[in-house]
Amino acid sequence: MAEVIDKFFVCIGAQKSGTTWLARVLADHPDIFLTPVKEIHYFDHVAGITEHLSRRKRRSRYRKYHQRMWTQWSRFTEYRSQWRWYRDYMGNPIDDAWYARLFAHRGAKPFAGEVTPEYAILGREGLAHIARLAPDARVLFIMRNPVTRAWSQVLHQCRSRNLDANRLPTEAIVEMVAEPHFAAFCNYVETLDDMAAVFRRGQTHAMFYEEMHADRLEALRQVCQFIGIRFDAAWFGELGRRFNQSQEAALPAAVREHFRAIYRPQADGVRQRVGRIPEPWLREFAIGSEAASGAPVSAALARKRG
Repeated sequence: MAEVIDKFFVCIGAQKSGTTWLARVLADHPDIFLTPVKEIHYFDHVAGITEHLSRRKRRSRYRKYHQRMWTQWSRFTEYRSQWRWYRDYMGNPIDDAWYARLFAHRGAKPFAGEVTPEYAILGREGLAHIARLAPDARVLFIMRNPVTRAWSQVLHQCRSRNLDANRLPTEAIVEMVAEPHFAAFCNYVETLDDMAAVFRRGQTHAMFYEEMHADRLEALRQVCQFIGIRFDAAWFGELGRRFNQSQEAALPAAVREHFRAIYRPQADGVRQRVGRIPEPWLREFAIGSEAASGAPVSAALARKRG
């Protein structure tokens, strides 16, 4: 019998677009069960896009879970209650039944879900897999100004690769953002089109990082309304806390102009599909003005090499 997950929510927001913040604050909501591991990566794993569910990586998360349980005594009861969930998480084989079991631990909470940015690059086939497993799923897609999002991801990659962003030459940054996996997260238009092709009207909701953090409570009210759960401002603490902070480095002007040139079609495409984009995007790309965008730095570098 095919597995079906009822009352299911998933956030497929782009990387560095506030998904960790949203997961942390929603974890305190009494009506929704979010998995103890924020990003499950099931659908990108079975699609062969990533290896986040390899035995080595799951065992690492399991060890860290036990370390937290036995060192953070004030939260021992909370961590101890997650033991059965982690037992299922460590089980095999990794298939639809395995994934469905992870959400059987919701208890009395009516909705269950997870937050995995990589689902934004699944394509239609991968999103259709979600729809088969959770036909009534609520799918939230968070977008951020592609210029500032790309720079934030560059800083994140610099930390992961032990690089100093302040010393990284422009050419190296241009080459980094051209990497296939990096570039895939910037294709908001394709993700929006794939979502529209797979899910019914009302099953998906697009939000903007800039608006979400300009009024966090209003954004949470909208998220709760979209999912179909109650909203009470008293349930949400630590609204101003930042998670997953990257290096601090100013965005160089030349890199900014390159990002503006290559991502302007994305801003235009999002505006066409959603019907609007936030004011910071309009200013970034001089949309509505006669300002001309410069040529990508990569083109200038190519000419220089020639």
